[in-house]
Amino acid sequence: MTYIKTIEEVVVENYPYSFRLRTTLTNSMEFNPKKGYRQVTQTINPKTGRVNAPKKSTYYPLLVRFYDENNYIQTKAFDFNGDAEINKGLRFVAENFDLFTPDEVKYLYEFIYSMGIVDMKATAIYGGSNIEELKPLYENFFKLGKEGMESGSNLFGQMLLDSDAIEATKPKDYNPFVRVG
Repeated sequence: MTYIKTIEEVVVENYPYSFRLRTTLTNSMEFNPKKGYRQVTQTINPKTGRVNAPKKSTYYPLLVRFYDENNYIQTKAFDFNGDAEINKGLRFVAENFDLFTPDEVKYLYEFIYSMGIVDMKATAIYGGSNIEELKPLYENFFKLGKEGMESGSNLFGQMLLDSDAIEATKPKDYNPFVRVG
């Protein structure tokens, strides 16, 4: 897969428009530091030559575009919900760091950092783990997250969480939704 930089605008010529017509399509990404990323496409009406209204996708914490095996533009979304998904996103950003602008890198550090807090609290509340046992497992994650926010350097690959160790803190057969009394 060939990933497309978030700031790159891709122009696709000879794009299908209705059943028989062809047009030009412009594909870009929109980034909002409060909402995340969304894909924006815009075509030209081949009958009038006017630019059509842009079509905008839903915002995702991280959305990237890539060319598939047929050279079509596809998207891949990351949600960072849970330690396994956080790790998946961290690996992707670490390996594809050059796709992102400095503002986007800062956003990603802040967002992933906040999702680490959510994951640790959710593991304690819904997994039954002791928060004091969890803190050392997240310590390096938070330390590197703060360092990355300040420096803007690529520390994402070093922030990976130990999912097995986190899972091991959960008591067996714990169910927070059991009615008592």
